[in-house]
Amino acid sequence: MNVRKLALEAIVKIVDKGGYSNIVVNEYLTKYELPKEEKALFTILVLGTVEKMITLDYYLEDFLKKKQKPWVINLLRMGIYQLVFLNIPEHAVVNETVEVANTKDKFVGKFVNAVFRSFLRAEVKDIEKLEGIEYLSVKYSYPQWLVSYLLKDYSYNQVIKIFEENEDNKKTSIRVNTLKSSNEEVIKILEEDGIEYSISSLVENGIIVNKSIISHSLFINGKITVQDIASQKVSEVINPQHESKILDLCSAPGGKTMHLASIMENTGEIYACDIHEHKIKLMKSNFRKLGVNNVKLQLVDARNIRNYVKKESFDYILADLPCSGLGVLGHKVDLKYNINLDSIEEIITLQEEILETTKDLVKVGGYYVYSTCTINKKENEEQIEKFLLSNDNYEKVEEVMYLPYEHHTDGFYICKMRRNR
Repeated sequence: MNVRKLALEAIVKIVDKGGYSNIVVNEYLTKYELPKEEKALFTILVLGTVEKMITLDYYLEDFLKKKQKPWVINLLRMGIYQLVFLNIPEHAVVNETVEVANTKDKFVGKFVNAVFRSFLRAEVKDIEKLEGIEYLSVKYSYPQWLVSYLLKDYSYNQVIKIFEENEDNKKTSIRVNTLKSSNEEVIKILEEDGIEYSISSLVENGIIVNKSIISHSLFINGKITVQDIASQKVSEVINPQHESKILDLCSAPGGKTMHLASIMENTGEIYACDIHEHKIKLMKSNFRKLGVNNVKLQLVDARNIRNYVKKESFDYILADLPCSGLGVLGHKVDLKYNINLDSIEEIITLQEEILETTKDLVKVGGYYVYSTCTINKKENEEQIEKFLLSNDNYEKVEEVMYLPYEHHTDGFYICKMRRNR
């Protein structure tokens, strides 16, 4: 099986057909039996080409005199990505890419060959001569509107740091499942198996490892779970007492729910809600694996939950709400091309609706915790400020914003509020 042909198929599925990059890559790796080296090459070709698409188009634009079919553009992008960013011999890149083109159209194969020969003869275009928003857009491959949008909240240098952090290959963050294991046991096993690790100083049970861990017995047996460090912080900020009653409004895929259960040592009750039946089934499976048994799953829209429960029913509410995802662009490489200003405004409205329709469900003296995996202040600080202005029976207890480069985590916002009356 030609790995570059498969990579092109996957790129087209993501770029032109709206597929999610991580899902598409996993589908192909599951469907096709590839050697380890080819799996790695396939993954980097797909994710790298998609991630650097704007940069690649900048390099290509002088060599495309007329409009080309989408699959041809994506094939050229994949080839230029290899020539510029990967340590692969030029002749191998050109020959293999032309071969892929020839399997579809020999005339296209000749065209692709000519483009690459011209590209290799010419000097690589200098990105450093660009300035301001255009420079950030081309250098780091983000749409100009998105660069401008981030610059309204953060300085030019902060945005550079965010983009550079997103480009780094993140290590895997795991959480020790204290329902089945302990930090000491997990560390001992990691050391025995020669897996490099570091202990997070941000959370109690977070460990960072240097490789994928999902095939390890620790993960298979539910002693650990994969969860970003900043995401782990949410449940620690909630800090529920034993025997508490918690409502988790938008719980899928269930990482925070399981963390809350472990903190409570399976006491009390957690009502975990989601609107997708397949995600409910996935959470049930994960809960069984991790030994979580104090959760009741509900298939319900968060905006309608008040129709099923009484006011002042919960000690804690977790509103880990839908958001633009601007804090997780480092590992959702297609997201930056699929969001827009209109979709962000729709999300902000949805957040407001959920806040307003669930605010009375927490007990007086209880806590409402709002969190997102975005760094957009309109969805975070400004959203909460607006909420508190119209709900003076709530007060802010704790508020944290993690930018990706500060702790090498996802970008995350957490605000804990107490209901006073």
